[in-house]
Amino acid sequence: MKSRRPAIDIRFQFVDGFTETFIQARADEANAILHRIDSATLFHQSRIVLADDYSKSVFVCSQINRVDFAFDDSGFSGIPSDCADLVELTEAEFNQRVPVNEPARLQRRDQRREVGDLMVSFLHLQMRGGGHVYLMDESVVKLPAESQSYMQRLLSKGVLGIRLAEGGQGFLNLENLIGYTVYPGVREVPVDTWVAQSKRT
Repeated sequence: MKSRRPAIDIRFQFVDGFTETFIQARADEANAILHRIDSATLFHQSRIVLADDYSKSVFVCSQINRVDFAFDDSGFSGIPSDCADLVELTEAEFNQRVPVNEPARLQRRDQRREVGDLMVSFLHLQMRGGGHVYLMDESVVKLPAESQSYMQRLLSKGVLGIRLAEGGQGFLNLENLIGYTVYPGVREVPVDTWVAQSKRT
């Protein structure tokens, strides 16, 4: 017999690599948790508190890389408004789509794209403590002046909402973002960009 999934899994990943998972079996309690989340300020508070019948757990937000809420739901409104979709991939799925060790198969950054076209790109985010996040982003091609909006968002030190492939949503604490790489990158880059080839390619 197939085991029934809890109404929600709440998964924390910390800067030291440690993870902790909490479950809520009751749908009404799970919905209450989801409705209390303010994604914009999730990591700007000092702590997140969870409690059960036996204990209370308190986590310092500055030490959290991400919080995932896994649940059965087809809708997701937490991704940035200028993205058609922003979904997490496994490392294996990312490597299938982005053959970084085979440069001849990679899409070049200097391709001309029409404003309004749908573009698919892949992101590799590096978090404090050695954490890695792999994403597939579907978004509309913007004017050159607006093409740096993604970089500005990721460097804002705010929160990035992503869709979990299994269902639900995750929130990344951009305060703990070390850096990221986009494949293919956009043609337009800042004037102070260093032009150099990655050694792995």
